[in-house]
Amino acid sequence: MKIDMAGALRDAWAMWRTDGDLLVRIAALFLFLPQFATLLLLPPIPPMVVTAEMSQAAQMALAESIVAWISAYGGWYLLAALIVQAGTLIVLTAYLGRDRPDLGGAIRSAAQLFPRYLLAMILVGLPLGVGVLTLILLLPGLYVLGRMIALGPILVAERPISVGRGVARSWAMTRGYGLPLAGLVSLTILGGALMAAPFTMIDKGLRAAAPNVVAITLADAAGAAVAAAALLATALVQIAVYRRLENSGT
Repeated sequence: MKIDMAGALRDAWAMWRTDGDLLVRIAALFLFLPQFATLLLLPPIPPMVVTAEMSQAAQMALAESIVAWISAYGGWYLLAALIVQAGTLIVLTAYLGRDRPDLGGAIRSAAQLFPRYLLAMILVGLPLGVGVLTLILLLPGLYVLGRMIALGPILVAERPISVGRGVARSWAMTRGYGLPLAGLVSLTILGGALMAAPFTMIDKGLRAAAPNVVAITLADAAGAAVAAAALLATALVQIAVYRRLENSGT
């Protein structure tokens, strides 16, 4: 039986309409606030672009600035990323955990599963990260991410299960759906990144000109809200796809 990708999107939308209040509380605390804080309070990482025209001294200066940025701010960005991953896991647990736990139960259950889930997300994110940096491998990275769309839900719904078995099961469940699922991943993840990019550009422009605290705060809040909405949509799509794959007997 083939699964309906448009139907999965409708399922995700139905979850939002039914549980919007709960989802807003999770997203506001775990998906929006960490990203808003990093955008507003921390400087962006220096551009990691080395051109043939750059002298060796300029390249060394760029490397030193990146190292200095990581030393000063890398820990805060890492903390924000961990909170965001925890928020995504809480959403998955709220829907796929045993007996549909309430918010408190979902948080407690997610805390127990978080180390394994984080390891899985690092492994899954590596191909896409390499693809973004090289561009040549972007499409293969999205394909792998599409095939791993059920990994998070599997770790929650079928616990206890190892990361390796979860990867193998997601790969098997999504056989024959790689390209459509890569499209879904692109729609939510890359779409969210593209929609948030203008607000990041506005932030940089405002800071470079005459800084206006109110305008910068509004731009950063809008960018964080768009990014949080994209992350929430991605989690709901993961749940919807997993359920449809599970019901189809794959």
